[in-house]
Amino acid sequence: MQALLAALLILGPWVAPVTTAAESAATLVTRGSSRGIPACASCHGATGSGNAELGYPRLAGLPAPYIEAQLEALAAGRRQNALMNAVAVKLSAKQRRELAQYFAALPFEPVSPVPARAQSGAGAELALHGRWSQNVPACTRCHGEAGVGVGERFPPLAGQPSRYIESQLLAWQQGTRHGEPLGLMQGIASHLSASDVHAVAAYFGVPPSASGDAPGGDAPPRAGGAAAGDGEPPPGERALPDGEFGKAVLLGRRIFEDPATYAKDYVGNALACSNCHLDAGRRADSAPLWAAFVAYPAYRAKTHRVESLEERMQGCFKYSMNGKSPPLGDPVLVSLSTYASWLARGERVDPNLPGRGYPRLPKPALAADFQRGARVYGEKCALCHGAGGEGQADHGGHAAFPALWGARSFNWGAGMGSITLAAGFIKANMPYSEGGSLSDQEAWDVATFVDSHERPQDPRFTGSVAETRAKYHDGPDWMYGVEVGGHVLGSDSVPPGPTPTGPGPTH
Repeated sequence: MQALLAALLILGPWVAPVTTAAESAATLVTRGSSRGIPACASCHGATGSGNAELGYPRLAGLPAPYIEAQLEALAAGRRQNALMNAVAVKLSAKQRRELAQYFAALPFEPVSPVPARAQSGAGAELALHGRWSQNVPACTRCHGEAGVGVGERFPPLAGQPSRYIESQLLAWQQGTRHGEPLGLMQGIASHLSASDVHAVAAYFGVPPSASGDAPGGDAPPRAGGAAAGDGEPPPGERALPDGEFGKAVLLGRRIFEDPATYAKDYVGNALACSNCHLDAGRRADSAPLWAAFVAYPAYRAKTHRVESLEERMQGCFKYSMNGKSPPLGDPVLVSLSTYASWLARGERVDPNLPGRGYPRLPKPALAADFQRGARVYGEKCALCHGAGGEGQADHGGHAAFPALWGARSFNWGAGMGSITLAAGFIKANMPYSEGGSLSDQEAWDVATFVDSHERPQDPRFTGSVAETRAKYHDGPDWMYGVEVGGHVLGSDSVPPGPTPTGPGPTH
């Protein structure tokens, strides 16, 4: 029945032949072409909103470069769809570009916005938390808060027909869709079960009206509170303990994932704790929070004294978030440490638990190199973090991928300024869903490249770059005070703390 209806739509009155040589995008959309191209509107609607019943995607409001890239992939056969392969191959490059621009300019308001949906269930778990034990990041990590999309390469999911989302996840699984950035979706989809695919498609997508499906009405939530480090997702809201303790755990998780909202008085950039401590602080070899909780108090060479976990967290706000330290006893620190204690339930007190911190990579065969690192960055990192390391916001203005250098990044006092720490983190965790795919040499090279750019000044700055380096950054692990390309790093740093335009994301 669906095939028959699709055929009727395609062969209907929209496909009146066009005789003019120059076929505009509007003509192709509304009337099609005499060369056998059906009207785009026959499947995607006159307003480009798609067809939830048949699973035809909405095109309105998608980024023009994304639409153009998909038409090119369909024309080249990297993406398989019997109807669209035949259409795309007949379009000229100019027509593909004009069609992309036409649909991108159409207004679109998502139906049944994701934020209003249930925040628990199998679809919500994958959408909001992922399954990091199988290298499946949260969908919102790349597609933005509420699935609104990020940049030109990560399209919106919210407002797409659920049948379309499901069909594309299956296409990646079955190898009929290729050519996506870094091949990320092929790897992610390969770890999803049929029920996973259905659940996440139902969570983000617009359901067929006749199906009776409801967004977010998927499988029961996973149980929370399992032993830390076992690969389970962070505890869901319905798995939290009752009472004030449960409220503190939930607030701690929210601060951890969105400090710019829940701890805004102490944050000076758009970074989140979960940028460097993946899976909301649960992922092994990503400095997990459960391992930190049972390792503190501990002596720190950075401060030359024993610190509590709360004092260690104060440093995160001061350096990594380029803000200011919450006072001890502040609800922000209390909630974060409560969340850490919840994640660490059942773990033994041990400063050397497997998975704690970041892996320590052996020194590379070749000395780490800026230029080689630049090539790795361009091939593997720029897609998400921007060619200039500026990071990206989603289409709703929320921070998606953090800045790696510049005024909105971590300052020179942060741990990620250490090449050794950065290389270990990158090797184990980057790119998203492909941790371990870089060689040790590539990880060292790209860490050197990232840490060889200006960023906010070290809050411990003495007034002299050379003196500050000698006191806090002496050694080959730090590029602060080192000359790169004729410029001494740290000599042109903006002052630490929020930028004049505030800590919000960079678009």
